[in-house]
Amino acid sequence: MATIHHLPDRLISQIAAGEVVERPSSVVKELVENSLDAGAGEVRVELEAGGRQRILVADDGGGMDRDDALLAFDRHATSKIASFDDLESVGTLGFRGEALAAIAAVSRVELTTARESGDGTRVRIEGGRIRSAEPAARARGTTIEVASLFWNVPARRKFLKAPATELRRALEVVEGYALARPEVRFSLLSEGRALLETLPAGADPEGARRRIGQIFGTAFAEQLAALPLRVGTEGERISGFVGRPETARGKRLFVFVNRRLLKDRNLLSAFYRAVREEWRSEDFPALFLFLDVPPEEVDVNVHPQKAEVRFRDSRLVDRVGEVLRAGLSLARGEEPAPLRSPRGGPSMPFAWQGLGGWEPRRQEQGDVWEVREAPGPVYGEEAADPFAPVSSPAPADSRMPMGRLATAALAPLERPMVPLSGRSGEVRPFRLLGQYKGTLILVEGPDGLYLVDQHVAHERILYERLRRELASAKPASQRLLSPVLLDLAPAERLRLAGLADELEPVGFGLAELSGGTLALTAIPAVLSAEEGEKLVLSLAASGVADSSEPGALARELLEALAASLACKAAVKMHHPLRPAEMEALLTELFAAEQPYACPHGRPIVLTMTDADLERRFGRR
Repeated sequence: MATIHHLPDRLISQIAAGEVVERPSSVVKELVENSLDAGAGEVRVELEAGGRQRILVADDGGGMDRDDALLAFDRHATSKIASFDDLESVGTLGFRGEALAAIAAVSRVELTTARESGDGTRVRIEGGRIRSAEPAARARGTTIEVASLFWNVPARRKFLKAPATELRRALEVVEGYALARPEVRFSLLSEGRALLETLPAGADPEGARRRIGQIFGTAFAEQLAALPLRVGTEGERISGFVGRPETARGKRLFVFVNRRLLKDRNLLSAFYRAVREEWRSEDFPALFLFLDVPPEEVDVNVHPQKAEVRFRDSRLVDRVGEVLRAGLSLARGEEPAPLRSPRGGPSMPFAWQGLGGWEPRRQEQGDVWEVREAPGPVYGEEAADPFAPVSSPAPADSRMPMGRLATAALAPLERPMVPLSGRSGEVRPFRLLGQYKGTLILVEGPDGLYLVDQHVAHERILYERLRRELASAKPASQRLLSPVLLDLAPAERLRLAGLADELEPVGFGLAELSGGTLALTAIPAVLSAEEGEKLVLSLAASGVADSSEPGALARELLEALAASLACKAAVKMHHPLRPAEMEALLTELFAAEQPYACPHGRPIVLTMTDADLERRFGRR
């Protein structure tokens, strides 16, 4: 007797449905994509029980006649491709002809569609079998209602999350396509309550910015810098927005290829690499990247959920990286320093602080740069303008400095010793020298020079503060006199509202105001109001503690918040500190349990011993 046999068609359909329909958000994604491919100008989504009980997607697209409405539920039936050549240049969001068949195989579906207003068709399908097909009145467009998802596959239904979690993930899908198509009106209702409502904003870059403002708030949209537009000769176009440093508080990273929402690892890796190179930081700002390429230059058929693509031109990712690096520089307000004279003369020497600078002087042979004397500033005073007019210019042939090479911005010998070994109480002869580029704190020790990374040092301090506070049986909480209104996207607001009960024992207080706005009313006493707000916003955007297990959030707060989110709340690189602030930071750092490594394992203190310095200067 043969051991290999053919599976029944119904079982095949249910197995195939598992590749397309993973959860309610998968159904929403496929139906919204069909609506957009049909040319819809408005898409309405309604959900009940997070989509587990009912999903409805209605549009005003092209609609279907009776024959197409019946054929659409057959496996691999599609109007979007007809040959292998079409597959090589897919220009639509859907193309495989699997979505409707897969959805119908594991749910109860009712389709109402019409090409012309009033002359429509209604089709009812249950478990992949057509139950009825009859005439129906409807305006031009299509409505698909999906009920009782996985009713005939109970094993799959058990793996679904809580209704609030499924609702949030479906909302994230709609938000993504609302960002991709700002000219289309989107709305999402849950149990009759509107969670998302966007108005058509136009397909131009300003329309994209307005759509971002509709979802994330106008204040957030104003913190975005437009990426330099790059248009290639073959129809390639790279555009979008990157956030300023203050937007680095969550996973607001959106990548679109030909208006398809993706989670492409290569493009995101290019962004992470660009941030590390340009900002020297692990804090990644918001990103809205729109990449348009000819359909034949991208393969969208490499992932079951079409979440990744493959580019035929391997250098495209490098070009995207160049645009991202330029955009990151603009987001920080940085411009290249003019190291040459405006008239193309010789290179401009460095203007040393305390030297006073160099003054251009017109000569018959061309521009030359002369030095002038100016007193160097001390800490707390404004630096003199190195290119201000001088009353007594130096002789024309003068090429040597006439004053000090530099004056210290902080007089180190006047600073008190810092007790770097604070845990033992011993005060050793360590002396604060100052700050290097707003990033490193320089300390003179008895055996060499100590370089302290101020960001990771503050991160370690915040981590230990949070861990001690959150590990206590009853963390102290402080009420805010003025509640902080949280500017959140709808999906982020849902996530945070769902965690309110678990956040309360940890010391956070949240209240829902009219219109669905969330307000932060209390924070753990160990945090400042600003730190507490940053942590809550990061929690809303990052999605940690997405578990129904009792006590899971407290553990996540102890580990993820105290480690990862302390990094986001820590003082940033290139941030100037006053001497008293540096001393306080160092004192608390070296009283910590582990002062030499941040929670992520990065070093905090580097040492250059006297022997190392002498060897580098050739004295040994």
